[in-house]
Amino acid sequence: MKMILRMAAVFAAVTALSAKAQDDDFDFGDESEDATEAIAAVDESSSDSDSAADESAEEGEDGEEKDAAKVAPKTGKDQRYFTSLPFCRKLVGHAEILKPGATEWTPVEEGKFYPLGSFYRTTDSSSVLEVQFGQDDLLVELSRGAASFGTHFQPIGQPTRTISLQDGVIAVKLPRNLPDGLFKITAPSFTVVNPKGESRYSYKRAIDGDVAQIRCVTGFISVEGRHFTFPELKAANEIKIRSSQDYLFTGLYGKSGDCLVKLDQGDKSDKDYATGETTVVRKPLDWKLSPKTAVRIYRALPAIGERMAVTVMTFDAAGSLKNRCAFVEGRPEVNSGELGPVAGVDRDAIAKKAAAAAETVESDVEIEEEPEEAATSDDSGADDSSSSDDSADGDDDMDF
Repeated sequence: MKMILRMAAVFAAVTALSAKAQDDDFDFGDESEDATEAIAAVDESSSDSDSAADESAEEGEDGEEKDAAKVAPKTGKDQRYFTSLPFCRKLVGHAEILKPGATEWTPVEEGKFYPLGSFYRTTDSSSVLEVQFGQDDLLVELSRGAASFGTHFQPIGQPTRTISLQDGVIAVKLPRNLPDGLFKITAPSFTVVNPKGESRYSYKRAIDGDVAQIRCVTGFISVEGRHFTFPELKAANEIKIRSSQDYLFTGLYGKSGDCLVKLDQGDKSDKDYATGETTVVRKPLDWKLSPKTAVRIYRALPAIGERMAVTVMTFDAAGSLKNRCAFVEGRPEVNSGELGPVAGVDRDAIAKKAAAAAETVESDVEIEEEPEEAATSDDSGADDSSSSDDSADGDDDMDF
């Protein structure tokens, strides 16, 4: 179309020159400038029409979104990272989709757009499915056997996207410069926020709960859950999250690399002695989760009220307890703070110290009460029993 308009403009300019040449003398300088201006005007009008057509194409639906997905995102406030609908970019083998409101799974077709709120799954180990959400590096891949994930329905124009883990292994590939808050990956016991680069997730549901393994391949991701937060998992970091079916237990286990986890220690009252004011603050416990180390979080619902009682414990690679705290959500007055050690080694050391202290006390009592023992034997028995009771009480006091 652009070439036709250009040829028409050139023909009109030449015709005007020939018509004027019959009446006046030839003056190629002025007329050639007029022809050049006419051609430039046609080019400008055609470029404006092309840009208008591009804008209308962006507002189109299924058939026209494929072209929009291949166009580089705009800059500034009008930048778009996601297309209106995700589409199947690659399909090897067989995959199925469950659309919103449908009751039966239907085959996925390569290159076709699908609505948000759909669930995707592969059915065998040889199948590979790639679902693209926008640019070339905004995609989710299902591979390594039967796997499934779902997309969340969001209104038209919503700039964010969210997917949910369902089963199997999926890979998420995102730009390294993706702004925060645009993409989320959810599971019942945790949420992955601000993922950048490539990350892999293995998710499995069991009768007694679920288990997820999260690996950051490139870039970094953040993981948030109830009473714990991983601010940043970097490349080669891998963690395992185990949750019970009622979500009253959560286990965090290090698999690869060292990563920081912030554990909730409940609300605490912080008094400013200069002003006398008391404020409620939350002071998390920073724990480095390394391979073979673990964190266990136990929760319990009270018989009265809705505030949950929580116990957080950390274990080193040898399985020894390192930190323990207990609290009630939203109740700073019901917070034990950091509790004493209860590991086996620590118990043995405390027991030896208690036994040595008890023997010292018994010997001192016998020396001081020898004269009374010669006078009355009944009193000595009472004294022996009292001393043994005192030592037993001492053992109880030392037992954490």
